[in-house]
Amino acid sequence: MRPEIIAITGLCTLLALWYGVGHLINRRRGQRLFRWLESGLDVLGEEREAGWLGSPASGARVNVVHANPPFRRLEITLLLENREVPLLWLFDRLRGRQDRLIIRATLRSPHRGAIVVRSASGRTHPQEEYWRRQKGPHGLSVAVQGRGTERQVTALMPWFQSYGKHLQHFTWQKTDPHIQLQMKMGGLVVTPSEVFLADLQATIGGATHVNSG
Repeated sequence: MRPEIIAITGLCTLLALWYGVGHLINRRRGQRLFRWLESGLDVLGEEREAGWLGSPASGARVNVVHANPPFRRLEITLLLENREVPLLWLFDRLRGRQDRLIIRATLRSPHRGAIVVRSASGRTHPQEEYWRRQKGPHGLSVAVQGRGTERQVTALMPWFQSYGKHLQHFTWQKTDPHIQLQMKMGGLVVTPSEVFLADLQATIGGATHVNSG
């Protein structure tokens, strides 16, 4: 058999094996991460819809239709990094797109002003050039605009101290969804989801009260 045919056959076999193993890993991890998330969802509200994003190997989405205060509703998305295709897996790794949790929340009492918090690797948007800035824990960059936002940030700081090492992006804005955040799942799963979600709920509620006061 010609060497190039052997090489192509070997590469195809390797890619097929990689895909199969990667899919199996993602499927099991997706199921495990969803169980972690599901165990704490009652904190946010009992009326919800949930489903897989195609399959457990891709991720899941949960909609909390009638959420407990200070939220009105939430969309929670669990996304898994692509482990089935080597080049896509490497590309995701280089961009820091590992397994992540994305939460979009609508508040019952939205406020004016905006807060954007990013990890050290996050890129600043041009429109934030003239915003007021400060440093947060774990190398986070905090940018604010509007009245009362410094008091909101002060109320949020304990949460950033506890969870900032897992945070990639956090936004608080006056338009719906009012709260958007993205967390890295790698170290977050050590904390029970009911604790993480209860802390988030209490912190956002406290910061909302500070802003309105």
